[in-house]
Amino acid sequence: MALPRELTTRENDHHGSELGDIIRQLASDEKGHAFAALCAMARKLEKYGCSFLDLADHVENGGGSLSDADKQKIGAAIEQARIEGYAEGVKAAESKQHGTGAFRNTDGTLEWSEVALFLQREKHRLPDKHHEFIDDMASRTAWGREPTPRQHQYLHSLFYKLGGKIT
Repeated sequence: MALPRELTTRENDHHGSELGDIIRQLASDEKGHAFAALCAMARKLEKYGCSFLDLADHVENGGGSLSDADKQKIGAAIEQARIEGYAEGVKAAESKQHGTGAFRNTDGTLEWSEVALFLQREKHRLPDKHHEFIDDMASRTAWGREPTPRQHQYLHSLFYKLGGKIT
């Protein structure tokens, strides 16, 4: 049997529930006072047709069962969180597979400008003889000047040398 709400609901900010106030008195350092509180708790439970077994069930079940409306709200919140989590996961997977750049070739590969800017950020990992070429290619991105086919090959060969992958 569930405990009645009158026993477990707080009266206001200054007073606890009927049962809660009695339970707090059990913490008294005076044994007589604590025993009196225990007897008062037994009388209060009996008044509402409950027992200590009902109190134990109440404590173990977290204060009783949820209403159907609460269960529906919780279920809806869980479903919404699942939907949002799934969308974030898809977004992260796409970013990992295709990169975060806004401009992609139709086959899904990186634009040459993204490759050039990546190489410029990582040029410290390449021999100095490539630095001037990399800086020149990166500067072309500002003006949108397309590299020649041979420059494309050279640019991508450096990209692969650094471990870049075009998926």
